[in-house]
Amino acid sequence: MTETRIDADVVREIETRTKKFVVAVVNSNTLKLERGFLVFGKSEAPRITQKYIMNIPATDEAVRRKIAIRNPYGLPKTFRITTSHPEIVKITDQLMSVPPMGKLPCEMFFVRNSHHHQNIETLLYISDAETYVQEEAYSLTLDFEAS
Repeated sequence: MTETRIDADVVREIETRTKKFVVAVVNSNTLKLERGFLVFGKSEAPRITQKYIMNIPATDEAVRRKIAIRNPYGLPKTFRITTSHPEIVKITDQLMSVPPMGKLPCEMFFVRNSHHHQNIETLLYISDAETYVQEEAYSLTLDFEAS
């Protein structure tokens, strides 16, 4: 069996939020180039559907909060919840099965470090668990009390 290795290197940024990649397919036995591809990648800003401001008290312990994750579909749906700041926001259960047209609480912990600013904006990404397609995003403004 011949194994094929794919390497990708970023060539340069063409414009904001657009990248161009060169992908080389190399035969690992002969180390010969099998094929080459030029791949363009584009990202867009997340669609923010909810905004929350959460006050985080000055404490050495992690602070627990819950927000509702909604399923606007007429079928049960499993969502994957991730965050833009995993070092601050810890999601208790990243996979949530929400009933049709229902909602479930998403529990999270906020870890406070001494180097955190007074306010931090972080995003919660709500994605389809099967396809990883982002459904929506929630904006969380974390208002850390001064110690």
